[in-house]
Amino acid sequence: MPEHAELRIVADFINSKSNKKTFSKIWHVHKGNNPEDSKLIENFELTAESHGKELILRAKNESSICNISVFMGMTGNWKWVSTDEWSETKFTRMRIDSTCGYSLLLFGYYMGPKYRVGGFTGVKRGPDPVKQKELFISNIKNNLDKKDFNKSIAEVILNQKWFNGIGAYLTAEILGRLDLNPLMRFNSLTEEQLDTLLDRTIEACNKAYEYGGGELLDWDNPFGESKIDEWIKFYGNKDECRKLRVGTRNIWVKKQWLSNDNN
Repeated sequence: MPEHAELRIVADFINSKSNKKTFSKIWHVHKGNNPEDSKLIENFELTAESHGKELILRAKNESSICNISVFMGMTGNWKWVSTDEWSETKFTRMRIDSTCGYSLLLFGYYMGPKYRVGGFTGVKRGPDPVKQKELFISNIKNNLDKKDFNKSIAEVILNQKWFNGIGAYLTAEILGRLDLNPLMRFNSLTEEQLDTLLDRTIEACNKAYEYGGGELLDWDNPFGESKIDEWIKFYGNKDECRKLRVGTRNIWVKKQWLSNDNN
């Protein structure tokens, strides 16, 4: 959390606030809400674009362009506030001031957001399942001989190198809508089963976005609108599913697939 849909919504929110506005400065905010001038760029236009679980900010003026990669962590989010009142938001990590007296704030507490100019080093994220659909599909199909795919479907689908933007709740909803044992090896899937899995992944990303994102833990839709409960069927459903440790993560799996040893 936030996952694919939430990052798309965050990018929409930033673009809705930055449209036709000029920004004066980007501040890095230390613990205790102590701002420090980042000295990255001044008097610029700002746009945002999501890429799986990563957000890309592009600050541009007449002489330069500054790209900033943002990882939202567990609780990261954005808000638009009067610059005079920005310090009322706790755990702010970045402040971007507009010339109209308002600021965009990146904030979050427990395992919160972090950002880096350019991109994060050593992080391998695959193509975006929605925006780069064909690349997303081919990246998996052309690499099925890799050792990653010797693991279970449930473990592979959480690997950002192959399923960029897919986290715990999307995994539960994708696997719950499939008539496949999520504990079977990924590379044992038939071509038809693989196509169905990839289709359901793309569909889940779009549906979660359509319903306003997963307000399931600490993330809230910055537009104030979410109907995700109308779509969620398996995540947190104790009647039909149980939590299962997969690799380093806990996911919700339908009980029918769990052996007595896993119950």
